[in-house]
Amino acid sequence: MRKKISVGALLAALSTSAAHAAPVVKSVEFTGTPAPQTREEMAMAYTGSSAVVTYANGRTRTFPLSYNVLYSSGDQIGDWKAGTVVDKDGTPLEQAAVDEAGTVAQGPFFARAPDSNTLLRAGNSMFLVTHFEYDTETPNAADPASMVNLYGALPMVMDLASIEQNHRTGELRATDLKNIDMSDVGGLWIPCAGELTPWNTHIGGEEYEPDARNYQDRPLTAMNLFLKTPGQTADQGGANPYSYGLATEVEVRHNGRTEVVKHYAMGRLANELAHVMPDMRTVYKGDDGSDVILAMFVADHPADLSRGTLYAARLEQTDGTGGGRFNLEWIRLGHASDGEIRSLVRDGIRFTDMFDVVTSGDYLANPSAYDGYRPVYSYTGTGGSTTLEYLKVRPGMEKAAAFLETRRYAAFMGATTEFTKMEGETSNAADRKLYIAMSYVYKGMLDGQNGSRPQDDIHLEGDPADLSCGVVYQSNLSDRQFDTTGNRIHSRWVASDLSALVEGAKKPADQTTYGIYDKCDTDRMANPDNIKYSEAMRTLFIGEDSGNHLNNFIWAYNIDSGNLTRILSTRAGGENTGLQAVDDMNGFAYIMANAQHPGAADDLSGYAGRIPDFEAFRASIDQRGAIGYIGGMPAVRVKAGPGHRHGGH
Repeated sequence: MRKKISVGALLAALSTSAAHAAPVVKSVEFTGTPAPQTREEMAMAYTGSSAVVTYANGRTRTFPLSYNVLYSSGDQIGDWKAGTVVDKDGTPLEQAAVDEAGTVAQGPFFARAPDSNTLLRAGNSMFLVTHFEYDTETPNAADPASMVNLYGALPMVMDLASIEQNHRTGELRATDLKNIDMSDVGGLWIPCAGELTPWNTHIGGEEYEPDARNYQDRPLTAMNLFLKTPGQTADQGGANPYSYGLATEVEVRHNGRTEVVKHYAMGRLANELAHVMPDMRTVYKGDDGSDVILAMFVADHPADLSRGTLYAARLEQTDGTGGGRFNLEWIRLGHASDGEIRSLVRDGIRFTDMFDVVTSGDYLANPSAYDGYRPVYSYTGTGGSTTLEYLKVRPGMEKAAAFLETRRYAAFMGATTEFTKMEGETSNAADRKLYIAMSYVYKGMLDGQNGSRPQDDIHLEGDPADLSCGVVYQSNLSDRQFDTTGNRIHSRWVASDLSALVEGAKKPADQTTYGIYDKCDTDRMANPDNIKYSEAMRTLFIGEDSGNHLNNFIWAYNIDSGNLTRILSTRAGGENTGLQAVDDMNGFAYIMANAQHPGAADDLSGYAGRIPDFEAFRASIDQRGAIGYIGGMPAVRVKAGPGHRHGGH
């Protein structure tokens, strides 16, 4: 897979099962799940929805849905416990020094934040790949009565579950579990969302990349735990920050063996997700954080992400109301292969090899002394501080900067860096649309809030309280697009514009009988994060990560009718992750859905003074991460016709 995915995996992705061919469906709509009203409902995950399926022959059937948990953090499945945090040798960590102050957390650690799910077939076997983004908290080894916050403090894991399917009911069951071995790629750093590629592999993103400028002379403690190199900097043989913040691809074979590769050629960002388009070449990358970019990668060859061209978007705002409207143009950052960039990292490249940098104060005091420096204001990654800095790329270091300091280099080249909390992406092949979740729209995206940012490409109008509840944007995709130098972009799936599709809104004053702790409208989407589109159902599924809803929801947005329907409520404080729309798995459809960090102290801290008997309420919540799915639906087949063509290369 390091050069090209196996022929077997590609054939498996393109094959269909005639034995389980589903009736042609005209439309799918969902009935609503009521918002929780009691403390008991707030502490649980549930659905009260049904799928109303209208077939091409006019017949309509209603299928009640159910939410099912496959397993939870720490559960024993076969010989392994879910979410077990290990070192490079596969040995569970029993204790972990988690910061430079010498704080030691008591293990073993079972990560409570499952994120991405990829349900897939490999030969006649079924598997589920699941990322765990982080663990929440654990006792302090020196004082078990106090708790240690573990966000970003440990190496993370990716589990592979063997799945059995009841061929009569469609019920899924995890029968075996193991960690996917990450030793060949240096371990896994804060993995976030992921998806199934068109060639039947799993691809996921490492989020909030370590600020390599900050870690140039400091140890990257979490990944040193994995490598068993405590206290060592990259120069001393410890974890190298440039090995993290990458897209990670996993091939699963029929016998459960896996092969893992990190794609250095796709650039290094706070990767929420790497979303692959139907041409199997074009990839969009969500960049999670404040002051981030929209990136696009175009591979040289289909189903091979090891070599290609990287771009960053520059926006031209045409309307500041209703979430805004924009035209997009693309700045070419460079072309590279995994091998080229990986070699730079292995040879020990450092931030100061690529950039000269001065503070804004030094530059403004004597601009003539800093010829060739440009102002950059962008998120720098974990451990850094986002401030205005002046950068100059050192001679011959353009390629290294483009692929290892992608956001900083994109800002240097004039890309828009005002996006806030850019989360998941998904696409609608039939209508040639890209969808992008912007969880919180605030800070530099608002009119008059640009501060010291050197550009003001985004300046939205409207009530900040509405915009802070988030927006799902859509882009039209087209071919014959050119980059800012006038060169053709060799893809038929290039986003040309951006406009709001689904918007959140602040809590209305008369909404007082339910959602009483919410700041955003309980009956509208708030702070979208994970999004997935079903071609067969013509439905965009939206999972929330909201501090403005006590209970986060999954919504179904029908592209044709415009109906937005709540279909799942998760445990208080939990994020809805792991979304995957499975239209047909042996005759059944599934919506994969996890509960991440339910009841976590950090996520519920804002409710401590508002919910009566708060500690008792929090104790009533199962705080383990849950890996699950919404079931109860038959397979849904994409109908044929001119409006449902899939594009080629």
